[in-house]
Amino acid sequence: MKNLAKQIIDAAIDEINDDQDAAGQIDKSPDTPLLSSSSNVDSLALVRLLIAVERLVEEKTGKSVVVVDESAFEAEQSPFTTVGALERHIETLLA
Repeated sequence: MKNLAKQIIDAAIDEINDDQDAAGQIDKSPDTPLLSSSSNVDSLALVRLLIAVERLVEEKTGKSVVVVDESAFEAEQSPFTTVGALERHIETLLA
């Protein structure tokens, strides 16, 4: 599932980057911050990314997932801090 989660997140990032200016581009590196003070990702881009991930999961797997659910807020480390954390969260949802 790891490879599938990465493919989905990369495709979602590509979709978001198509509409972003150069300063708002999201790098696909696992260490890229998404939800932190050092992130260049604004709140609208983050929401669009999460919605794109949900849609792509359903398109590629037929499985409906909710990326932002109660477990995400209860997690010891937020699954939205970095691209890598989001990938691990999607792997868990797909398992």
